[in-house]
Amino acid sequence: MRGGGRDALVRRTWERRAAPLRTETARAPQGERRCRMHATIQKPIEEILSYLKPGEKVFVVGCDNCAAKCHSGGKPETERMAERLKAKGVNVVGWCVPGPPGVSLCKLSNTKKVLWEEHADEIKEADSFLVLACGQGVHTVLDAVEGKVCHPGCDTIFGGETVSESFITEYCSLCGECIIEYTGGLCPVTLCSKGLLNGPCGGAKNGKCEVDPEKDCGWQLIYDRLKSLGRLDMMKRYQEPKNYAKWSRPRTLVIDVEGGKATFKSLAGSIEISSVE
Repeated sequence: MRGGGRDALVRRTWERRAAPLRTETARAPQGERRCRMHATIQKPIEEILSYLKPGEKVFVVGCDNCAAKCHSGGKPETERMAERLKAKGVNVVGWCVPGPPGVSLCKLSNTKKVLWEEHADEIKEADSFLVLACGQGVHTVLDAVEGKVCHPGCDTIFGGETVSESFITEYCSLCGECIIEYTGGLCPVTLCSKGLLNGPCGGAKNGKCEVDPEKDCGWQLIYDRLKSLGRLDMMKRYQEPKNYAKWSRPRTLVIDVEGGKATFKSLAGSIEISSVE
């Protein structure tokens, strides 16, 4: 094997995965730090409804940063989604877009503070949360309301760039086909070094990843999360292979604010989603 055997292969594999993040940081102007703005598009209402059990009490959460800019999860869209769900017979106990304006849902300290200081009664009453944000946002709400189910209300389709002073941990790979409804809100494409969709590879040891022994096994984390939520039955669900044509770059998101529509275009074709009936 070229260049030092299996250990070298593991090292090269990890370096390839990390390279885009390092390159992006290296190119940032001096004194600035670049981070991704995640572009999102709402999931079809029928798909969202399929996540919910009869009588399930739902609290809707939006994002006042990326999702607001994409008109997929700002205040107007979050309120509209709550009303649409109510019209479909869903028991919506409340909604919010954690402020102040422009603050990302991914800022855990702020999201946790707003949810528990301003909506504590509704949070306690809710059985689950519908999150109109990227996969990172879903993970943040999971951490903020530990022990509750979180449903993704958007597909994260690609990342742009914005400049901010922040430390970023990756939980979303921007695949455009979000399946974290079935994995406890944790993305296997991101957390599993091999991107496996239907369980672990068998190479993990003591809960650590075969590719990078310093990392937790992504599927061990998913199993533990589903177990804590009482949803281990989700492990039996087969996930179809990803449509990688949706990953082809460059991709575009065309937003019709007045018409309440958004069109996502990729090599896989065009997907149009309406946020109104």
